[in-house]
Amino acid sequence: MPVRINLLAEAQAAEEMRRKDPVKRAIWIGGFVVFLSLLAAVTLQLKISRVRSDTAALHGSWNAIEVKVKQVEEHRRATRVLESKLSALDQFATNRMLWGNVLDALQHTPVEKIQLVHLRTEQSFFVNEGAKPRTNDSGVIPGKPSTVTERIVVNIDGRDFSARQADQVPHFKDSLMKSPYFAGHLHKTNKIQLTSLSAPQLEGSRMFVGFGLQLFLEDKERLLYE
Repeated sequence: MPVRINLLAEAQAAEEMRRKDPVKRAIWIGGFVVFLSLLAAVTLQLKISRVRSDTAALHGSWNAIEVKVKQVEEHRRATRVLESKLSALDQFATNRMLWGNVLDALQHTPVEKIQLVHLRTEQSFFVNEGAKPRTNDSGVIPGKPSTVTERIVVNIDGRDFSARQADQVPHFKDSLMKSPYFAGHLHKTNKIQLTSLSAPQLEGSRMFVGFGLQLFLEDKERLLYE
């Protein structure tokens, strides 16, 4: 039986030992781990860059939407103000003082020997500022809306041709107060005042006394904006 002798066995054994060297294996494993770490870091950085880019785009879109929302809110606020003013104007138009009723009431309050020569009206509006709601220790104090007070004064100048000086002026004043229209529209406390009474004067062959009356109609308070 032939005997085989491997003359390279020693060299092959040395090569096998080098191949199985744990330090070299550890270097290869460490290098591979470093490569994986670098690959993961690069991948993560790319994802971060993409997310930042998406975030910047969304932020820009949000800013654009926010500007439009502010414009819409401003337009809505301006619209509400205009609608409130239109409502107030409509209120004043539909509830305005009708002077035809005053003239008609005067026609139904004649008194003998009394002649009306002049009619003058004063119509004024006063703004009453409102108050915003506020809070204190006891709770919320509700606000008060702004209102407008309408004040009307009717000035009447006339002549009394009665035989006795200004004898019919009180009767004319009573006639005005008993008029259904003036009874329902005159101020509750300050109704009619005698503002002037002249000395007897001559007109042709008749003597008269000039007088002035002031009628205070009841104040009307309306909301400035509804």
